[in-house]
Amino acid sequence: MEHLLPSAFGRLHCLFLAFAAVLFSFSSLEGAEVSQRIPDEVVQILKVRCVACHGPTKQEGKLNLSLPQTIARGGENGHAIEREHPLASLLWKRIADGEMPPEETLEPEEQDILRKWLESGSAGIPLEAPPSPSHDEHWATQSLLPPPFPAVNREDLIRNGIDRFILKNLETLGSTLRPEAHEYELIRRVALDLTGVPPTPQEVDEYFKDSSPDAYERMVDRYLGSPRYGERWGKFWLDTAGYADSNGYFNADTDRPLAYRYRDYVVRSVNADKPFDQFVREQLAGDEMSGFAPGADASPRMIELLEATHYLRNAPDGTDSSDGNDNERTIDKLTVLEGAQQIIGSSLLGVTLQCAKCHDHKFEPFTQQDYYELQALVYPALNVKNWVYPRDRNVIAAPLAERQAWEVKGREIDARIVAARKEFSEWLTSNQGTSVSLFEAGFDDSQRMLVEEWTNTVPGDDAPAGLPAVNVDSQTAPGAYAVDGKLSIRESGDAGDRALVTRRTFDWSPDLPGGWIQVS
Repeated sequence: MEHLLPSAFGRLHCLFLAFAAVLFSFSSLEGAEVSQRIPDEVVQILKVRCVACHGPTKQEGKLNLSLPQTIARGGENGHAIEREHPLASLLWKRIADGEMPPEETLEPEEQDILRKWLESGSAGIPLEAPPSPSHDEHWATQSLLPPPFPAVNREDLIRNGIDRFILKNLETLGSTLRPEAHEYELIRRVALDLTGVPPTPQEVDEYFKDSSPDAYERMVDRYLGSPRYGERWGKFWLDTAGYADSNGYFNADTDRPLAYRYRDYVVRSVNADKPFDQFVREQLAGDEMSGFAPGADASPRMIELLEATHYLRNAPDGTDSSDGNDNERTIDKLTVLEGAQQIIGSSLLGVTLQCAKCHDHKFEPFTQQDYYELQALVYPALNVKNWVYPRDRNVIAAPLAERQAWEVKGREIDARIVAARKEFSEWLTSNQGTSVSLFEAGFDDSQRMLVEEWTNTVPGDDAPAGLPAVNVDSQTAPGAYAVDGKLSIRESGDAGDRALVTRRTFDWSPDLPGGWIQVS
C-alpha cells in the first residue's frame, strides 16, 4: 500500500495537526540536539508574561522567548540560559532580581516553576544554539520536513515509520504497543477513521475472505475510494474554513440557501485527490480563473470554480438583518471583511490575525501593517462602500440549455400561480359573507398631497419609524408618492423596517367579545 491518505489531503491532514499545535510544541530541530519538549506550564508563563516584549514582532534586547531555538540563541547580552549554572542564567537573574517582567513581577509559584525547569536541564531547549536564519522562524512559516526517526528499544515491533514515534512515546512512559489487533478490529478502525461509519457485514466478509498478502492495503484502498471518504475528511476543512448553512448573526440567523454547493465542492475535491495548491487557488480566485461572464454559457468547470469562491463568504454576515444607524451598519460590514481575513489567517497561514487589527501582534509574526495590507487584497471582494447583501449574492451560472429549460419551467409555474390566484379570487367573491368597508384609499386627486393623509410615524410614537424613515411625497429613496392614480414606493435597499401609516382612525374590533373579523 502506497499511502493511507491521498497525497494532497494527506498533506492537508498534516497541516491540520500542525495548525492545532501549541506555541513551543515542536522540539525537533535539524542539526540541534533537543531534550524532550518545553513543559506546558513553562510555555504558559513565557507566553503570558514575557513574549509581549520578547516575541516575534517585538524583541527588546534582541531576545526572542517565543521559540526553543531563539531562547537557546539568547540576545544582545548573551545566552539567556546557562546549562552548567542554571541559576546564574541571565533569564533567571533578571526574574529573581525583580527586573523582569518590568511592571509586574512573577508570582512565587511562577518563579518556582521556571527555577525547577532550569535546574532540571531546561527541557525542550536545544543544547546547541542554531545559527540565525535569514527567514522568520515561526512554526507556521516553516517548510514541512520529514523528522528524523527516533530510536526505540523494541525494533521487532516496528512495522512502519509511524510506529517508531508512537512506540518512542510509550517507552518514555514505561509502556509499549498492545498486541496486534484482530482483523475485525482493524477493518472497524479503518472504516470509522476514513468514512465515519462502521463497516457493513458485506465489507467485513470481503476482507475476511481476501487471503492475499496485501489484503489490508486493498481494504484501505476500498475505503479511500468510497464517496463517504470525502464526506468524512472534507468536514475538517469545512470546519477550518468556517463553513455554515446560515449567516450566524445573533438571533437573526438567516439561511444561506446555496452554501451547500461549497460543501459539496469540498467533498468532491477530497474524493478527487485534488492537489492542495490547486484547491487553495480555486477558493481564493476561482471567479477570476473561471472566465465566466454573466449571461453567457457556463461549463461545469466554470460552475465549480464559482462555487469554490464561497470560501471568501464563510464569515458570519448579518448585514441583511442589521437595522442600526449608519455607523452600526458600517461596523457590521467591516466585521464581515475582518472575519474573512481571520479565516484566511487560521486556515491558510496558521496564525491568528485579529490582534493585529489594533497593534502589532504580540505572539504571531504579524504586524498591524501586514493586517491592513492583507485587508487591501480582500477588500475588492467585500467592498464596504459598494456592499452586496447576502440575499443578493446570487449568480446565475448554468449551461445554456439548462438555463433555457429552467426559464420555460419558470414560466409554466408563473402561469399556474396566476390561474390559481384567479380561481381563488372567484371562489372568495362567491363565498364570502357580508362585508363592511372600513377603510379604503385613492390616489387620483393630483392636487392633494400624500402627506395630508399619510405619515411615516406609527400612532403613539413621537418620531418617524425606521432609519432612514420614509420620505412622504418624495421620490428620494426610501420614498412614497402618488403618480397616475397609484401609490408608488421607492426603496433604498437599506436593511430594517419602515412605516407608511394612514392618518385616519377607525374601529375594527369585533362586535361581540371573542368574535373575529376577516381583513382583505
